[in-house]
Amino acid sequence: MCHIVQLAMSEKKLLGYLDGTIAPYERSNSMVKDTAAELCMGSSNTSQQIPLATWASARSCMVDVLESAVRKGKKQVPISTLKRLFRSRFHIELSETALGHTKLSDLLQNEVFSDICSVRLLERGYVVLPSEQFLQQPASI
Repeated sequence: MCHIVQLAMSEKKLLGYLDGTIAPYERSNSMVKDTAAELCMGSSNTSQQIPLATWASARSCMVDVLESAVRKGKKQVPISTLKRLFRSRFHIELSETALGHTKLSDLLQNEVFSDICSVRLLERGYVVLPSEQFLQQPASI
């Protein structure tokens, strides 16, 4: 049954999430996010208060986040902290939908970031890892 529900949500788009519950796709937050991604628009209310990251600024800020983590001796950055980091450190909104993706993990796996980082699912959730090429660079890419 769980597999059928998952297929109805991910593949067939018959169901989606609405405020933490499963609802018909047409009334779900999932549809709103999918539509925003297709139109490359931000989907959160925060995006109206601060500017949205562009591909160039997202990459530049990601380089800075990774450099900072490496300087502190960290081998990874939890993906759950990225949006907050972008808002607090760079005063921009990292919106995956504004850049054409429905998931932040998918955005970070885009070729724009492929030479600087990768995304991995670990026990505690998704993390961003600096790439070997990034670690070998002496300064900002």
